[in-house]
Amino acid sequence: MNNRIIYICLILLNLCYTHANSQTVLDGVFAIVGDHVIFHSDIEKQILQYQSQGLVDNIDTLRNKVIEELFFQKMLLHFSSVDSLEVDYNQIKNTINQRVAFFTDQLGSVEKVENYFQKSINELKNELEPIVKDQLMVQQMQYQITKDVDVSPMQLKDYILSYNPDSLPIVESQFQVAHILKIPTAADLAIDETMSKLESLRKRIIQGEDFATMAILYSEDPGSSRNGGAYYDIKKGDFVKEFEAVSFSLNIDEVSDIFSTEYGYHIAKLIDRKGNKIDVRHILMTPKISTQDMVNVKLSLESIKQDINDHVISFSTAAKEFSSDMETRYNSGLLINPNTNSSFFSTQELNATILNQIETMSVGDITDPIYIKMPNGKEAYRIIKLVSKVDRHVANLEDDYAFLQSYYLAIKKENNIRLWYKEKVSDLFIEASDALMNSDFYQKLLNNE
Repeated sequence: MNNRIIYICLILLNLCYTHANSQTVLDGVFAIVGDHVIFHSDIEKQILQYQSQGLVDNIDTLRNKVIEELFFQKMLLHFSSVDSLEVDYNQIKNTINQRVAFFTDQLGSVEKVENYFQKSINELKNELEPIVKDQLMVQQMQYQITKDVDVSPMQLKDYILSYNPDSLPIVESQFQVAHILKIPTAADLAIDETMSKLESLRKRIIQGEDFATMAILYSEDPGSSRNGGAYYDIKKGDFVKEFEAVSFSLNIDEVSDIFSTEYGYHIAKLIDRKGNKIDVRHILMTPKISTQDMVNVKLSLESIKQDINDHVISFSTAAKEFSSDMETRYNSGLLINPNTNSSFFSTQELNATILNQIETMSVGDITDPIYIKMPNGKEAYRIIKLVSKVDRHVANLEDDYAFLQSYYLAIKKENNIRLWYKEKVSDLFIEASDALMNSDFYQKLLNNE
């Protein structure tokens, strides 16, 4: 995860924590920008966030920077409404889920997240919704402004030639890594025990016991157990396909047979159906992975590594035959950078555990098995190979064309947005304090500088 995403998540973390403690700040309005308000407290919160990230700017410089950012954010939000832009609700939900997953990773568990915010995960998600929606609307408006901006090969070449060589951007060290992941499977006895417990609960529910109570007492899904196992307003695409296939096929109040997903074994009950959305309860139980199961996986990977080093099998073939990661096993185990959709990662983009392992490795080296906890909560081991490495260097067209094209495109888009601000500011109702009216960026905006 790159630094910008981490920063945004930390801002959201602090915003929700403030709400969680019911700290309503009754302060003055700093500015009204179109249909949106900037409070003095908004400015102070964002200054604190920058300071917590180690920003060492002079406080006046930092305050001006924050004021400028908030002004343009509200301006984008205003015109996104004027232009009737919309954000898909599924996108909002998916982004919220990513934020909550980030919080869970940072704090250590769902329970710790709920304790930190002093509310359930569902309450936290509801509180995040308007914050995330505004963020996505800003992104959507920026996209509309810049969607037609591009960079031709000739433009890029002319741009680079006009640059002082000493001012060209630096390409940080880049790593290409592959892995073989092995997730232990539960022993047959553990699976049988789980199925027996679920079947017993299912019979009790059919005989009249309350599904919600059973979910609170027995479900292992931290996202819904405290809510009686309930999820509301579910559309297709929100959950894994196996869960949706069963849930959407049920009649109201019908209890499903036991079914499995990557998370474990479930029973589900349909609460209500509203058009293409459903409300559903479920109980999740996961067969327990024993210490010996984990040891066996680790030993298996050690053996695979030895065979690769002895040239008995190639890493690519081993990934195809043994890896549990369906997304990489047919790609020689190569990890893909979600920020760039390429197979190269900067030091900031790599998982810290991976980076610590490979920084001192030579190309072609393979790590010993490394423990990993998956996003779905499952535990596993993996071995990682350093496929290639590009050292830190000044960008050049021959080696870094894609990087320079992206770099120049970002500059052109930023310039395009700045021009849009200057054109639109005269169409915007603004009521502001002297601090905004006299700020350098606002005066330049009004004077079309």
